[in-house]
Amino acid sequence: MKLHRLELTGFGPFRDTQVVDFDAFDADGLFLISGRTGTGKSSILDGVSFALYGSVPRYDGGEKRLRSDHADLSDPTEVRLEFTVGVRRWRVTRAPEYDRPAKRGGGLTTEPPRAELEELVEGRWVGRAAKPRTVGEALGEILGLNAQQFQQVILLAQNKFSRFLLASGEERQGLLRTLFGTRRFEQYRDELDSRRREAETALAAVDSRARTLLEEGERLARAHDLDIREAQDGAGDHADEHAGGSELAAHPDPRRADPAPAPVATRREDLARAHRRARYRVEQAEFARTATEERFAAAAAAHAAVVAAAARAQERQTLRHRLGELEARADDIARARRRLDGGRAAAVLRAPLDSLERAERAAAAAEHDADTARDRWRAGRTDASADAARAVEQLTGDLARWEIAAAQERDLVARRVEHEAAVAAIAAREHDLADIDDRRAARPAERAQIDAEIAAVSVAAARLDDLRAEHLRQREVVAAAHRADDLAAALAAAEAAYATALTDSEAASAALGALLRRRVAGVAAELAAALVPGEPCPVCGSPEHPHPSPPADEPVTDDLLVAAERARDEASVAEADARERAGLAREAVAAARIAAGGLDGAAAEERLAATSAAQAEAERAAAELAGLSQRR
Repeated sequence: MKLHRLELTGFGPFRDTQVVDFDAFDADGLFLISGRTGTGKSSILDGVSFALYGSVPRYDGGEKRLRSDHADLSDPTEVRLEFTVGVRRWRVTRAPEYDRPAKRGGGLTTEPPRAELEELVEGRWVGRAAKPRTVGEALGEILGLNAQQFQQVILLAQNKFSRFLLASGEERQGLLRTLFGTRRFEQYRDELDSRRREAETALAAVDSRARTLLEEGERLARAHDLDIREAQDGAGDHADEHAGGSELAAHPDPRRADPAPAPVATRREDLARAHRRARYRVEQAEFARTATEERFAAAAAAHAAVVAAAARAQERQTLRHRLGELEARADDIARARRRLDGGRAAAVLRAPLDSLERAERAAAAAEHDADTARDRWRAGRTDASADAARAVEQLTGDLARWEIAAAQERDLVARRVEHEAAVAAIAAREHDLADIDDRRAARPAERAQIDAEIAAVSVAAARLDDLRAEHLRQREVVAAAHRADDLAAALAAAEAAYATALTDSEAASAALGALLRRRVAGVAAELAAALVPGEPCPVCGSPEHPHPSPPADEPVTDDLLVAAERARDEASVAEADARERAGLAREAVAAARIAAGGLDGAAAEERLAATSAAQAEAERAAAELAGLSQRR
């Protein structure tokens, strides 16, 4: 938040309006508000706090003390603050509750507190809130701090600072806690202490569970004849381990009553040693199980081969019988195939036939309309000729009467001039009428020719929509065909990678099996290599080793087995990935082939070219049809 301007009117020690321009100190960065006591330094900070939160920490909420003692009863009290949060500039105006003269009658009336919040938008102040409660809620969202947090983090009240200077040690500590809100750190301390106690309780429970599990493990070890050397006293003394150690562990010395429990670490080491012996036995059992499984797998493979051979023989017999039936029905199949080919060819002609039917119906309707119009025109022409004949007859009679009248009223020369002029006019009208008749007589022939041309191009133009749809479909077929060609190469590569990964997986499995067989064969040598004269044998328990097995020429170590298992697992993962990729590629090729209708890229391009040529011809016919319709 950044302060810009503060106006104080009738507030604190200021009776008249005082303006503090904070923007004037922008270049200075840090600035000091100084002056003698009582000049109003703290009132500036009080004005900021009152404008933002409607309270002043120095007076502990006593708003009635905010009004200046120097102000007259009619003088206002108001604080206005301009500030910026982020990129938005705000202006808040507040006035506390105070007494003022009543506008009617005498006495005083209480001016209620008021507040107003405005935002500068495009150089103009726009109101956002107009009541103390709504202004407080809006400023809480804008500032993100309540009054207490603002006074602890940003503004330290003067009265609390003086109390801090004069307070005792305990009071000062409490005041610091109040000022800086250290209660949360005390809560952290209490929470950490609670977590410590919970951790100690959990540790005790874990220790008890560990001892219970150790007892259960020792019981299981004795139940499976595993030698465990238990500590008989706190010093960690162990009973001697020999071939009969398990019996001694199961039957402790009765002369030692109530021995002290051994430490958890010692018991865990003894149990770990028994676990290693048990794991050795499990490994031996695993080796035996692996050998048995390999023999079972070989027998199962042989059995599967025999079953597969029998199934192939049965399938061969079934196929031969089916082949005989199909050969007997060869003629029916050939006729059905020819019928299917004819149906497919007829299906291609369905759209043109439908278009032909629509064009024939349109041509018949147009011919009927032309005949109707021609009949109407002929009927109109007969009526016009009759009207013209009647007009000529009437004009001739009138001319005779006019000539008689002219002879009577004027001289003969003037009447002749008029008569000649009338005759010339009649001749001109007759000539124009003949010209009109000639042109009307030629119109049916022109319309018939235009109708013939329209009929000729309508068939081709009627296929335009069908050809456009077919062109779009052929474009999709071409795209699918090219996509199928591209995916076919990817499928070949994926299948080759799958074959390689399958070979590598089989080789890795075979290598691991060979190592395991060698390890089983060399286990006795490994045990003999670990024997120490005088120490008991981990298998038989005897301290004497008269005939140890000789070491193998190339012993199989655990590292070799781990590496072989890792290679086998990696090869299996690679095989699964390659199989999945090949399957996906195969499905993609099949889908593309179906979308392409079984065509390759070249054949699809040829069909698309033929469809494009037919579409261009139909568009030319449609344009010609539009011109002929306009002429008609």
